[in-house]
Amino acid sequence: METIASLPARKRYRSDLSIREWQRVEPLLQVRRRSKWPLLELVNAVLYVLKNGCMWRDLPGDFPPWGTVYWYFGKWQNEGVLDELNACLNVACREKSPKKPSRPVS
Repeated sequence: METIASLPARKRYRSDLSIREWQRVEPLLQVRRRSKWPLLELVNAVLYVLKNGCMWRDLPGDFPPWGTVYWYFGKWQNEGVLDELNACLNVACREKSPKKPSRPVS
């Protein structure tokens, strides 16, 4: 488990997870494969593409290589991890709002 402080310095994007959000979703990401890229950076890169609607090859150079990010995206999509991650962040967002938190849809 890497710490936020140990990540390489790069430009922060609006799609990046906050420390609190990362702490909530990190347990959902089970990765057996060893990567030279921090898991948080891979997640932030996926979120960048999803938020901005850009092509994978247009991922900014301060993220991990697009092919690596795309591989993890496909893996997480096939395993249903992205749906779990979305539900987790949705609940967190609802908890911050004055409305009652919603129950995740199974």
